Amino acid sequence: MSMSGIGPTKTLAIDVDSVLADTMIVWTDEYNIRTGARISKSEISSWDVSLILPISTSNISRLFNDIWKHRWLEIPPTGNRLGEVTRSIHRKGYRISIMTKRDRETVPFVAKWLDRYDIFSDDLLFVYDDIPKSDYPYDIIVDDAPSNLIGLVSPKVGILFDQPWNKYFRWPIRVGSLMEVDLLL
Repeated sequence: MSMSGIGPTKTLAIDVDSVLADTMIVWTDEYNIRTGARISKSEISSWDVSLILPISTSNISRLFNDIWKHRWLEIPPTGNRLGEVTRSIHRKGYRISIMTKRDRETVPFVAKWLDRYDIFSDDLLFVYDDIPKSDYPYDIIVDDAPSNLIGLVSPKVGILFDQPWNKYFRWPIRVGSLMEVDLLL
């Protein structure tokens, strides 16, 4: 599906965890260290990790916070040259808004991670409350969580970033990399 009709001067919102930062690689490693398990990212087949692993929602969040605070340097990007790709999208006339829902204590580490990989953005939005991402002002969103896309109302467009936990979710626009987003726009 082509996005050429969307045109320039639109805002593209890009999620951080599992869209820019391949967080689950380090998350599963830390989970394995703490529990003695042997789980890999590819085995996380549901967005609700507590359905796959014996871990509470609060402990899932605590583990995410811990890896961002203590292991952020180990979190790899989801693809190569993300800085170049975000700049390419921006040169096409899109405003780049990095939008991520997280606890405040991880904010400085996420900002450092984005700088480390030279990821361009016009703004950086940290969401702390339970307002759905679909309520925020953007035209297009790239996210790995189906729950962040199902509430979208036209003319907003959602692009699902492929991950093991969303492979069975039917969505019309799916990408495996940010470079694919660049090609769509």
